[in-house]
Parts: sequence; C-alpha cells; structure tokens
Amino acid sequence: ALPIWQKLLNTQSPIAQLHGKIYEYNGIPLVVTYHPSALLRNEELKRPAWDDLKTFRKKLDELT
Repeated sequence: ALPIWQKLLNTQSPIAQLHGKIYEYNGIPLVVTYHPSALLRNEELKRPAWDDLKTFRKKLDELT
C-alpha cells in the first residue's frame, strides 16, 4: 500500500523530497511531514518536522 502522502499527491516521490513544501489537495493546503513515531526512532528528523509545522502555520496565517 502507498503511504498517504503519495496517494493524496498522486506521486511516487519519497517523503524526504516532499516534506517542508506547501501542496494543495482539493483546494486544501497540505504539508507532508514525518510521523511522530519516526521522530521517536530518529531524533535527526525532529528539526525538519518542526520546520514543516512552522511552514504550515505560516500558510494558515496567510489564509486568515
């Protein structure tokens, strides 16, 4: 089964290439980021995941 981000974005690209950017799914902003369990297994992913959330927050602020 394909990961959810690949299904939603209709892509085969790995998460490392997609995270941190704003995408759109049916008119809804979408940011691909790492699953919390991945952050527990690999602490090096915590900073990129935090940056992803800040990117999404900025997008949300632009919409309001």
